[in-house]
Amino acid sequence: MACPEGFWCLQFKDWLNILILIATMVAIVVGPIVAVKITLRNEDRKEIRRRKYQTFHSLMKTRRVTLSAEHVTALNVIQIEFHDDDKVIAAYKRYIENLSESFPVNGTQLEKDRFLEKRDDVFIELMFEMGRHLGFTLDKRELAKYSYTPQGWVNVEGEQNALRTLALELLLGKRPIPVAPFQPPPSVTKFPPPPPRQG
Repeated sequence: MACPEGFWCLQFKDWLNILILIATMVAIVVGPIVAVKITLRNEDRKEIRRRKYQTFHSLMKTRRVTLSAEHVTALNVIQIEFHDDDKVIAAYKRYIENLSESFPVNGTQLEKDRFLEKRDDVFIELMFEMGRHLGFTLDKRELAKYSYTPQGWVNVEGEQNALRTLALELLLGKRPIPVAPFQPPPSVTKFPPPPPRQG
């Protein structure tokens, strides 16, 4: 049945134009929304990776200065930053459990060395797993071997700890303050020596 010519009679080209118009309107409305969602998703992924990398980077640069605030802070965020990797979380838990063990202060030198070696091993395992997660190819032996802390830092930290301990003992009354009179040596006076007598 032929369509009489008139306003309500639509041909194929008219239907095609209507579909193109609808598709254009949908693209104008939906396109920017989808583009923004994709951009936000990509930014979220980049931010998550940046935070993971920052945590890993902080631990790498402080791996021989484990008492630093940056090191401790980085350790404390591993559970949230790497929550999606079971191997990292397992290595993290082993390391935290090891940190909870007491150092054998009264043990033999061999026991102390084994304790510290085990602590290093579980930390290196944690760093290895975090590096693997981030796409780094790391060698566990090199992680353990190639890190540096100047002996001066170790000495200063030891001196600060000794001073802090001494100050606390003094303030808590566990140690007396030694007091002794000061007697300058006889050669130290205000005046220079008299000139030698002649003749």
